[in-house]
Amino acid sequence: MTHKKFYALLSALLFVAFSLSAQNNYTIDITKVRTDVTRGHLDLGGKNPVGEEISVNSFYLEKNGKPFIPVIGEFHFSRYPHQYWDEELKKMKAGGITVVATYVFWNMHEFKEGKFDWTGDLDVRRFTELCAQNGLDVLMRVGPFAHGEIRNGGLPDWLYGRPIDVRSNDPAYLFYTNRLYQEIGQQLKGLMFKDGGPIIGVQLENEYQHSTAPWGFTYQDAPKERTVAGRDKKIIQDGVGINNLGNEFADEGRDHMKTLKKLALKAGLVAPIYTATGWGFATIVEKGSIPVMAGYAYPFWESSIRPSPFYLFKNIHQKPDYSPVSYDVNLYPSLAAELGTGMAVTYSRRPKVKGESFLPLMVRTVGSGTNGLGFYMYHGGTTPSIGNYFFTEGAGLHNKSYDYQAPIGEFGNVSSGYYPLKLVNYFLKSYGNDLAPLYPILPTTNDSIKANNNKTLRYSVRGDGNKGYLFMHNFQDHLTMNDLQGLKIDVVTKSGVIACPETGTFTLKAGSSAIFPFNVNYDGIEIRLATVQPFCSFTNNNKRYNVMVSVDGIAPEMVLKGKVKVTGNGIKTSVRNGNTVVSFSTGKRSEFQVNGVSFLVLPNSDAENAYLVGKTGDEKLAISKALVLDNGEQLSLVSKNQEHVDFAIYPASANVASVEGTITKAKSQLKSISEWSVSVPKVETGIQLIQADASHFVLKAGSLDLSKANDVFITFDYRGDRGICMMNGELQTDDLYTSKPWTIGLKKFQEALKTNDMYFYFMPMAKDAPYLNYLEKEVLPNFGDKKSFLEIKKPSISVEYKVNVILNKK
Repeated sequence: MTHKKFYALLSALLFVAFSLSAQNNYTIDITKVRTDVTRGHLDLGGKNPVGEEISVNSFYLEKNGKPFIPVIGEFHFSRYPHQYWDEELKKMKAGGITVVATYVFWNMHEFKEGKFDWTGDLDVRRFTELCAQNGLDVLMRVGPFAHGEIRNGGLPDWLYGRPIDVRSNDPAYLFYTNRLYQEIGQQLKGLMFKDGGPIIGVQLENEYQHSTAPWGFTYQDAPKERTVAGRDKKIIQDGVGINNLGNEFADEGRDHMKTLKKLALKAGLVAPIYTATGWGFATIVEKGSIPVMAGYAYPFWESSIRPSPFYLFKNIHQKPDYSPVSYDVNLYPSLAAELGTGMAVTYSRRPKVKGESFLPLMVRTVGSGTNGLGFYMYHGGTTPSIGNYFFTEGAGLHNKSYDYQAPIGEFGNVSSGYYPLKLVNYFLKSYGNDLAPLYPILPTTNDSIKANNNKTLRYSVRGDGNKGYLFMHNFQDHLTMNDLQGLKIDVVTKSGVIACPETGTFTLKAGSSAIFPFNVNYDGIEIRLATVQPFCSFTNNNKRYNVMVSVDGIAPEMVLKGKVKVTGNGIKTSVRNGNTVVSFSTGKRSEFQVNGVSFLVLPNSDAENAYLVGKTGDEKLAISKALVLDNGEQLSLVSKNQEHVDFAIYPASANVASVEGTITKAKSQLKSISEWSVSVPKVETGIQLIQADASHFVLKAGSLDLSKANDVFITFDYRGDRGICMMNGELQTDDLYTSKPWTIGLKKFQEALKTNDMYFYFMPMAKDAPYLNYLEKEVLPNFGDKKSFLEIKKPSISVEYKVNVILNKK
């Protein structure tokens, strides 16, 4: 090789090395971030009888003068059997939800004009009381228009055809709206926040002057008629999206929204928080409601399938998703109401929402500056019907199922997305007061990242110039992501540069995410940097505990400011640059104490299965692969097909007892954690599932006994067009195939099954079906010369057990 060729090769290698280094080393300057907020300019806020106060400023919410970030989960009471509301609310709380959002669907409560029904599954008062009993606040969405994939968007059939301009200030429409609000006000009397109740918020209307629903009265091939004011017909659209037309009727819209708030106040629906849809030029109550936002990465209302922009960091406070918007962004906090934890599907459009997509979307959204998470849906259900008269919207949607691919499904079955989502929910519940005032800062590399970029690190910081949180994720829908290796981030603060990590580099694995604090103070302990993620904090027996999570691929350590005395288990300590470094074993539980404060570090798998239980001031952490529900004096462990359940308690419980099960103590990794197992007798369901032919099954469950089981699930893993569940001549639920197995819970049917068989019918997938491009390639059948395809694997029957355990039983 000649010298000339050698130097050319060396130059090329150095260029490649420099390029790789430049790509993997990032710097972000947070010294010029804004820190101001405006107060007193909004007609929002209020106190309850014991002096607790909720207020709203231009950037975040406050409770008793301290910032907080609500975690809102949507659950429609009318779509779930009322006998089981309490258990489902406990599941939501276990998942980290702090506020339950729910719709009051007008057409269900006033099916016949002038006759209101608030009984059974429509008992909004009982549902609200159960929320309060479980320590959950409520955001009541009172309409009159709701959408929610309900017939007419929730407007009663009997309004159709009358000379009434719906969703306007037409006096006739306002008469009926006022009557509805008055009825709701009577049902919720004494349950508003001002009365000491749980209802902290009221949503007025939905997607006003943005979106609408079709009237249920229609004919095949006829143009759609819309539930919308006549003047607004040309500015509305299907689904959530960007409205580039503007709103020439904005003044009339604002007047209508003000009118609705006046009617709500008159009806006693008085709350510290009022919300209204804020996306895509939707109209709010100016300075009288918070504009709430949305983000759907897998929408069914869009015909094209492409990577979504909702996994890209941005300043979401200044540039909301689905912009442009109708309001001054500087006046209101950014609050999400509908982040797509799941999605409905239609016959011709069938997006499959993966559970692993939930957490990265939330990390991106919180890291972009939102100060409230709202999940739509968090809990699925079944849309009611009267016989085979369906309350569903139609237009290709399920006639009954509203599973929505949500964290908690149609029959209370918890999906894979429920568990990782807890990492951000618990973080916001415990550390939201620290995070809320911190504004988002974006790196200089951010503007160059597009949704199809899988090479550049996606990250942001929320900070005040000195302290803050580093957010990052490595996920994108409809795109294959690769591990990002050799990463290092320098955060420039007013007090110096924070290098993450301080030594070496880290790998952010495909699909993973992280939230790392720097220059923070947790219970008097000053932390310069932690490459473990805060999970939750609590008090037990007058001691403070902080639980952190290690992220696979990133060396877990905490750098404590100065030289401090640290004791613990599973740790190594050292001194670096005058600070104390605590390092933890990868994939194992570790604990240390400093100045009387305990820090527990869990591997990611443990954290996803960890639950904070107990009363404030006397809380513990329970860790189990079973779902752990806080049931007052006892814990309920819910598991599927597991008669033997392991669980751990931190700090350790001296004794554990169970009435239904046999308790055995197990060996523990750490003395501060007690580990146990509980066993229950195996339950035989006694049911028969008979395959009648290639597309029909008959379920005979007359002897089903759920006295020893919590539920029984039937799961069909099939490839076809759709599945139908019938009983007693009526459709019970349905499934439009997306490749996810179809699961049906039998608990809600147990009485009817005593005297009725249940029928399952599957239809084949057509070779020219319009939804094939929505399906993953690996599940598409080889049609060959056939025009249709149906495959049904052997169905499975699963028993769900629930066993109660009591801690510290003497």
